Amino acid sequence: MLLFLISALTFRGQAQRYFEVSTIDSAQVKVYPVDKPEDADLLVFYVYEAKDVTKIGLWMQVSTKKEANFFLIFVDDENQANIKIFLVDAADQAGLKNESKKDMFKIE
Repeated sequence: MLLFLISALTFRGQAQRYFEVSTIDSAQVKVYPVDKPEDADLLVFYVYEAKDVTKIGLWMQVSTKKEANFFLIFVDDENQANIKIFLVDAADQAGLKNESKKDMFKIE
């Protein structure tokens, strides 16, 4: 199970394209949005073109599962999440906050 979670969360290159699913069972990544940046594992900025996915924390939502590199769901219970995010206002603010999760996010 742990190996599956690590592989599901290893983003490479433009692998930060996600598709939002409707059930927790079909999600590879369970995201809990936090209210303060200091509580986040990852600071996220949404981009709208694949060419803009250039570093950890730049996420792009896609409209089909086929385009996605991972499936996620936003959860209401922090205990169900495997990543906590905070949305930032600019791309240069995006990035990993929790170094213990560093191996989960790779850009090549």
